[in-house]
Amino acid sequence: MIISFPNMGHCWPAFKTLFNTLDESIEVVLPDPTNREAIKIGVKYSPEFVCFPFKATLGDFVSAIKKGADTLVMAIDCGPCRFGFYASVQERILHDMGYKHVRVIPLDQADLLELKWVKTLFEIAPPKNNKLALYSNAIKAVISFVKKAKLLNDIQTAEGLFRAYERNQGATTDTVQKLLVSLDETKKLNELRKFKTVIKNTFNEIDVDKTRTPLRVGVSGEIHISLEPYVNLDIRRKLGEMGCEIHQSLSLYDWVVHKFHLNYHRKWLEHLSHPHVPMDIGGECVWVLGEYIDKARADFDGFIHQYPFTCMPEVTARTIITNKLKKKYNLPTIFFSFDEQSASEGFRTRLEAFVDLMHSRRNQEIKTKAEFIANGNKKIYPHYGSNFYNECAQLIKTQ
Repeated sequence: MIISFPNMGHCWPAFKTLFNTLDESIEVVLPDPTNREAIKIGVKYSPEFVCFPFKATLGDFVSAIKKGADTLVMAIDCGPCRFGFYASVQERILHDMGYKHVRVIPLDQADLLELKWVKTLFEIAPPKNNKLALYSNAIKAVISFVKKAKLLNDIQTAEGLFRAYERNQGATTDTVQKLLVSLDETKKLNELRKFKTVIKNTFNEIDVDKTRTPLRVGVSGEIHISLEPYVNLDIRRKLGEMGCEIHQSLSLYDWVVHKFHLNYHRKWLEHLSHPHVPMDIGGECVWVLGEYIDKARADFDGFIHQYPFTCMPEVTARTIITNKLKKKYNLPTIFFSFDEQSASEGFRTRLEAFVDLMHSRRNQEIKTKAEFIANGNKKIYPHYGSNFYNECAQLIKTQ
């Protein structure tokens, strides 16, 4: 069996270790990083008005098949979102394209406490002579997966902070790639427990200018668009290089913990958004609204909402922010809907204009508030962020 899965940003080390630990006989191949050729294939064979992640992941699957993959794993979910139909529709399309030998295994993650995903793991690696050994491997695989997902979340947190302070542009990007390779090569659980220190020490090697006061920007939206840099035109890197500190709570770990009903941050966001959307209507709508309110209360400088073109839940969130929440909180917001027609130059122009707007707004705040004037004409931001974020912020202050 040669197994693969679609790209979703930096999540590949976690999924790779899940299948490798589950059964050593399973060979894992990674699709090429999502590129223009993959998008062309996805657009050609997908229904015209299906959401953009469907097209991108279909192109990733074709890339993996050309590398020898015969088994593809695609997550599915319940509810009104079209994401729940991806696996079955994509398998039929691949068969129509001539890849009759390929099977797409749906990984049901509607509610991880229902343990339907365990049946999927046993479908990928069916019990052989020793069924007890398979249960043991499955437990180890899930533990390693969750630990690596958490470490990937820490890397994302540090990346969003350090890039705004780096003296040598590109240093943070190189550090992230170095850490991803190192995390992929780390197999033992006792080494994974120490990897958080590795992340901090590696980022601490970046030469930073701690005199800067970057803009604080919240980034939210649909999960695949938010995490895959090719489809979102590498928005996190561009913003960071423009001097913005990125806060993005959405990650693979954030989603998995939510599906285990242990994500209290998401429960807080649901509480904030409940007066506006009292039920889950699919996508990330509920949490996007909560993120907007949360970032506004934390006195952020701006908020970015990104989503696939034609995505109903995200368009609903955008409408509520535009027509209702902006009047109450007045947090500058920019919306990006992505599809195969998205172009980098127009996107960059809009992003630069938004950064200029945030700078102008913050400068006006500094001139009119006595506490900012007394602070050396620098804005005072309320305490915000996870424990790991605060540890990274302390590294920059003491470097």
